[in-house]
Amino acid sequence: MTVYAFELHFSAPPGEHVIDALYEVGWDDAVIGLDPETGGEGSAFFDREAPSALQAVVSAIRQGRRAGVEPLGVSEDYVSLKEIAERTGRTVGAVDHWVTSRRGPGDFPEPRVPRPRVSLYSWAEVSMWLVANGLAALSPADVEIARICEVADATLRARRLQRRLPQADQEALVAAVA
Repeated sequence: MTVYAFELHFSAPPGEHVIDALYEVGWDDAVIGLDPETGGEGSAFFDREAPSALQAVVSAIRQGRRAGVEPLGVSEDYVSLKEIAERTGRTVGAVDHWVTSRRGPGDFPEPRVPRPRVSLYSWAEVSMWLVANGLAALSPADVEIARICEVADATLRARRLQRRLPQADQEALVAAVA
């Protein structure tokens, strides 16, 4: 089996019992950051062994719910050009050429957080682009976990936002999107 590294954000009630409950349900492969006295938002950094990235993330979410915490999101990895260069063993200049289409196949993913000086890109999108174009030797597990984290985060965020709507609006939205 493969070990998948990811970060899960959650909300927890106050009390020492929360940390114990999380370990009892299976979060013994995570480093948990939470002030048990006040509860609130916390995060868990997992190194989870599983048959797939999806199973790793889904099992952590389900276990967290069984322990009484509410999953808020899975960290999608946003990266700068410098971080892309470091992860691929290329220079920042080479990565910049991919971004600006001066070299490479073009169609580099658009930044998720465009900024004048340092834009941030989705590592899920960038890693899939790199592999599809044969520009970097990335492990399939790293590409898979990046993709799953991106989708899991969007799904959890959408679920949380949807709850803010009146029931009738929620139902209409679900019907329209289905």
